[in-house]
Amino acid sequence: MSSKITQIKVHTHRNDLGGKIWNPSIRWTDKYAVFVTLHDSAGKVGLGECWCFDAAPDALVAYLRTEVTPYFLGQALTDLPLIARGLFEKATLTARHGILASALAGIDIAMWDLTAKHENAPVWRSLNKDGSGTAHLYASGGLYGEGKSVDDLCREMASHAARGYRLSKMKIGALSLQEDTARVKAVLAALPGATKLIVDGVYSYSSDAALRLFEALPVERIEAFQSPTAAWDYTGMAQLTKAGVPVMATEAEYRPEIHDRLIKEVGVAFLQTAPVAVGGLSQIASLANKVSGTQTRLSLEVSSTAIALMAAVHAGAAFAEVAHVEYHTVHTVFFDALALEKRQKDPFRVTPPDRPGLGISLPDNEVSVAFEGTSDTSPKDAA
Repeated sequence: MSSKITQIKVHTHRNDLGGKIWNPSIRWTDKYAVFVTLHDSAGKVGLGECWCFDAAPDALVAYLRTEVTPYFLGQALTDLPLIARGLFEKATLTARHGILASALAGIDIAMWDLTAKHENAPVWRSLNKDGSGTAHLYASGGLYGEGKSVDDLCREMASHAARGYRLSKMKIGALSLQEDTARVKAVLAALPGATKLIVDGVYSYSSDAALRLFEALPVERIEAFQSPTAAWDYTGMAQLTKAGVPVMATEAEYRPEIHDRLIKEVGVAFLQTAPVAVGGLSQIASLANKVSGTQTRLSLEVSSTAIALMAAVHAGAAFAEVAHVEYHTVHTVFFDALALEKRQKDPFRVTPPDRPGLGISLPDNEVSVAFEGTSDTSPKDAA
């Protein structure tokens, strides 16, 4: 008999980044995270995280409180996927698909954490018992910063390689085409010859400009060109793909019809998606099935906390279609709680903890409870 959800808590965390680093779209000041914990009748707790790129978490928290969590309280654990599908279908009328995908991600990841704990297995094995059990990480950083010179950037990126990463990511698009081309070339010169880069244009270029930049680089060392054009420029991305550019698109997309278009029409090399934005691990499983047998592989975005990273690592360990998982070197909230085993001969590959669930807990002393609801009461604001 399935356990039932007796209590749901939503927690928040604020990380002060000081406004000293940026990419072409965002200067990072306060960065918030929103978490969900599902408590069941068997006394177990599941943990998940939601996508939160807002100036404050208030809208997402309010939406979770009034439009999402009441539907899951008192329900059997095994019924949660059906409830989630029903809410997403209802959103066609309410026009709330985006925030709903973010909210459901927290519920879904917590559901998998809880399910795996009941199965006495790590999450990756609950997702796919035939998975490899290992995920490939790349080091992500290379942002623009106050007083940050090209030499500083090169030292930063070289430090990733010194820690064993054979793949790293840096931002471009905030300077002129010539300046950013020079930055990328300088970084490549500072890295070992076998090391590759993902360059992230953050939707900054026309397809023609993106192609000029790409062709000015040693292309054999570019693993992917992330977000080279506007997110809606499917024609431009298809032209780049046809020209041999390994396009990676697009991190926060959650709509199945757009994913289908990027895979079938554009033929992207990498479909990048964040488990915390797309609706959770169930949606990553669906996308792994979609890209299987195509020219596209998955690359999982992580730019928040260790909970989101651990969820992505489990997905990478479960599905061979996941090429790599982002290990951020700037957004590192709760990273001291990580317990990833690195392969001695290949630090690029990691193994999630061999214990039930995600293998990570929420540090209660570092988060605030935004609200909690129980199966016999409506959700209530935390005191």
